[in-house]
Amino acid sequence: MKVSAINKNIRSLLEFIHKRKVEIVSTSLIIALFFSSLFKFYYVPFFLLLAVVLYKYLSEKTFVLFSIVILISFTGTALESLRDYFTVIAIAGLFLFFIKRYGLDFKDYPKPPILLTYLWLLFLFTISFITFIHGFHFRGIEAFFRASIFFTISYFLYAFLEESENRFNYYYLILGLFLASLILSITVYYELFASGLTVFLVEGFFARFAGAYGNFNTLAFVMSVNIIISIIALYSKKISLRIKKYLIPVFILNNSFVIFLTNSRASILALIIALLFLFYFLNKKVILSFLGIGLILILLYLFEPFTQSLIDAYIRIETVSQRDYLWASGIEIMKDYPIFGVGTEMFPYKFYTYVPTSGSYMFDLFRILQKPHPHNYSLWLITENGILGWICAFSLFGIYFYMGYKLISKLSHRKKDEYYFSLGLTAIGIMVFVRSFFEVEGIFSYGYISRDLPFWINYILLAYFYKTKVILNSKELN
Repeated sequence: MKVSAINKNIRSLLEFIHKRKVEIVSTSLIIALFFSSLFKFYYVPFFLLLAVVLYKYLSEKTFVLFSIVILISFTGTALESLRDYFTVIAIAGLFLFFIKRYGLDFKDYPKPPILLTYLWLLFLFTISFITFIHGFHFRGIEAFFRASIFFTISYFLYAFLEESENRFNYYYLILGLFLASLILSITVYYELFASGLTVFLVEGFFARFAGAYGNFNTLAFVMSVNIIISIIALYSKKISLRIKKYLIPVFILNNSFVIFLTNSRASILALIIALLFLFYFLNKKVILSFLGIGLILILLYLFEPFTQSLIDAYIRIETVSQRDYLWASGIEIMKDYPIFGVGTEMFPYKFYTYVPTSGSYMFDLFRILQKPHPHNYSLWLITENGILGWICAFSLFGIYFYMGYKLISKLSHRKKDEYYFSLGLTAIGIMVFVRSFFEVEGIFSYGYISRDLPFWINYILLAYFYKTKVILNSKELN
């Protein structure tokens, strides 16, 4: 059967479903009830059915917005038992809308920039090859499937951007990030008030809050991304003056306060550097304000004991040396496994044999709190994947900055919305790069959706602008 005939049958089926949706939903519910009693994962039929219902009653734009919100913000221990259900709904709905629009004709599928496609294939090849070299261990196989699902979600979102009917779909992705951060902010405030507003010293340090997200550092990163996008929105001509004057400043203050509550040092440092880059292009006077505030804080720190004690408590100066053990163990593992690494997702199983006796307290710390990692993204990729890890780390940031540089160079003379978005997206890349020297979450941790999706939404936005404003324009000129 020809592909065109298959597409025609699919469209006919979708029209039939639309006309007979009540009967189909009722019948599907009965079937779901029957099979769920026999099925180990009893929840799957129900949530697939719910995805179909949402598909019928929500527009594509609304569902994309909804899926971003639930994939990022519906997380943490409070929703751990429901997390898989929401993920099934989001992925199934995105798939249905994709098939409805593009059918099964691969020639009609949107084509991302070849650089982005190569990057996705590079990561998948690296995970599969290293897993094969190390004997098909379960952790590597799981990481491969998780990464495949994650890149599929990223592709669906990219395809949504390329809809020919609407050139401004990227606002829905940005709005999804905004709404997700607001939901996470509410959970942080709930945690803050539940603790009795204990913001200040707890055992000599500032209290830290992560809300439903559960991870202080990644939550701070999500808030930082939204701060940069919010600043760019102030320069958009498509956003009303009232929103710029009232809502966006409040949103920026909210995110800044949440970052303060997370007490994530790496995210704060990375955000400051990214903002310096951004305001170098937007308004250099703001940089002077940054420098003035920094100078005042330094003087207060040097000559005011109370300020010094507050800053030391917030920075947690006593804990900075803990990263020395993590970096040192990562470097030693890299030296011992330079070609193929220790295997994808296998760093935690090698880490404890490289920790010196003086760092023995970290055994209990990491077994209780989280899997250990070298607190450096590139080092983490290299220790687990060897030479291919080097290539992945270089390609991830190299491709991002290449597209950002090309966009800024191409659009700098026009000073339109796309130019400001290019600056903001490049600033986010700088923030992620700086942060990668201290953290591994929030970049690409083999496809953990709630951690990685905020950055990759920005990655596909950058790729979309790069294709439409650089690649296609160059072809038109030729």
